[in-house]
Amino acid sequence: MTAWQDSWTFRIVDQDTGAAVPGVPVSVLESGGRAGGYWVSDTDGLVRIPKHDQPRLRLRVGLRNEEAIEFDARSLPDDTIPLTAPRDLSVAGNAATSAQSRTPTPPPAVAPTLADAQPQPAGAGGAGGAGGAGAGAGNGHLMRFARIGVLPQDVEITATPDAQQSVGPAPDPTAVRYGVLLEIELVWQSLGAQAGETLYSISLGPGEEVKLAVSDGRWRKSSDARERPLQIVAKMVGARQLGDGMDAVPLAPCVASDLPGTAADTVKLLAERTARTCEALRRRALGVTELDGEKPAATSVRTLRNMRSEGVLTYHFVEPIERHRVIVRSPTFRPALLVPFRLPNLATREVLQRFGHVLRRSLLDRTLAADIDQVLGADAPPRAVERRLYEHIAAHLPYYSATIIAAGDPAERFFALAKLRDPRGRPLTDVIENIVVDRVGNYVAFPLRSTDYTTPEWRSALAASAAQSARASREFSVALPVPGVWLRSELFPAHVVTQSDAGAEDVKPEAGRTERRKRG
Repeated sequence: MTAWQDSWTFRIVDQDTGAAVPGVPVSVLESGGRAGGYWVSDTDGLVRIPKHDQPRLRLRVGLRNEEAIEFDARSLPDDTIPLTAPRDLSVAGNAATSAQSRTPTPPPAVAPTLADAQPQPAGAGGAGGAGGAGAGAGNGHLMRFARIGVLPQDVEITATPDAQQSVGPAPDPTAVRYGVLLEIELVWQSLGAQAGETLYSISLGPGEEVKLAVSDGRWRKSSDARERPLQIVAKMVGARQLGDGMDAVPLAPCVASDLPGTAADTVKLLAERTARTCEALRRRALGVTELDGEKPAATSVRTLRNMRSEGVLTYHFVEPIERHRVIVRSPTFRPALLVPFRLPNLATREVLQRFGHVLRRSLLDRTLAADIDQVLGADAPPRAVERRLYEHIAAHLPYYSATIIAAGDPAERFFALAKLRDPRGRPLTDVIENIVVDRVGNYVAFPLRSTDYTTPEWRSALAASAAQSARASREFSVALPVPGVWLRSELFPAHVVTQSDAGAEDVKPEAGRTERRKRG
């Protein structure tokens, strides 16, 4: 006859093989879908959930997008209960370390071929997103980036508006420029979630309760919270303020006199920025502190209790991370046309109220963001605020004009482009695609429909690049933080004092907490 247990024991197993899967997160869900505790399966795939007196037990195995599993708590046995791991975690879970490990496991030694990362037909991948984090690619996530290259004689247009004004007069505002568009793809393949470093540990005596505040500054907070972590990473990698309407995340423009060398430099730049961005996210503030008084802003509160009378219960807050294999594909080249734009009377209240959100995202002076909020939120904003904004916009009129063009209505942009001509006298709408791919200085870049519409110099450079078989690509792995924290517990049975122990030394019983330590 088995003795009564104070916890339910679950074993996380692979769906196909039935083997134990370590490193899989398991959440206990309270009413309303709130998380009541986090655990991670150990090296044997075991997870021990403390028993409670509620009639139902709701669990979620895996990340937040997994469905909840509901049990009748009164009929659950004390024997080990098998639970299948999500398919995207079960393979990587076999290579993951135990949740008690403080060092993440390195990626598998065998690197995949590029064929493993080829995208599936439309509809087969995951949901796409704005800002270049597009459709899914098989079992991965596809991000698109764009970079404009110009010839050495056009290098002055790649300078910032401030630099252009300090160096000398702006280029001819009526002259178009020709360049090349580099289209680059990043494929993110998840290797599964696992436990990172232990952030905080706290021990509670029998019957003790404590409230802890968890602050997570790794991901930006927004009112709608529609951006996924990988979309945020893509914008951070771009390292530029993006206008709405971009189909791919733009990278800094470059001089592309040597297309193969430019391709290799772009792949290296994208790989290094992606790795640095993931490291920077993990270095951002993530803390757990004991709550003393009012709840601090931008924190969540967790209440921990020790309902076990036979020992000390230690809770460990663990940083969850997700490992990814990232593949930077070789860039493709397309001819591009750079069109200068200058709109008169841009600095008006009507324009600010219509395009204020676009301008706020692309401000050259971030201290003016509060001024734009005042103009957007008030029918009659203070005159001093408006005057300060108008003066700033008027001083950088070409820059903000190009920003509005990039984010504006495509139909209005089409009619504006139809009035402009290329050097051969053709309407721009006949030679370009009405898609804004980047903003270069005071110019807006559009892809050309054919290499026949570019200059002979670019035409020969693109033809020579297409004839070369060598392609640039790179593969590497990164660890990306998962929003939130994981929680696991350990029970240390109480020490029974014997008469010999009492004679050897004075034992001072401690009431309440026995250990508290903060890490990381």
